[in-house]
Amino acid sequence: PDVSGIGVRTAIYVQNLLSFVPAFYALFDGTVSFDELDSIETQAMTILITALALLLSAIIEAVTQDLSAVHAAIILNLSWMNNTNLFIYLLLYMHHKA
Repeated sequence: PDVSGIGVRTAIYVQNLLSFVPAFYALFDGTVSFDELDSIETQAMTILITALALLLSAIIEAVTQDLSAVHAAIILNLSWMNNTNLFIYLLLYMHHKA
């Protein structure tokens, strides 16, 4: 599988690191507006869809061909990293409601 390639991993790393920029910007003034929250929610959902697509491709690969343990571990780690973006949204949502 191509998921272990440097391009795929770098793209996911950069996407996840850049997801912190809007969160820090939203917290910079001490309040999280509804528009900022909506924007970060859209970003989190987009990244979650990417994680779901990654997991579905791994399931299909495991069923149709032989998925090695190394590739499965890489896919699970990348998916976990993608799912942590939801925590950013949840923290900002709690800050917005407080």
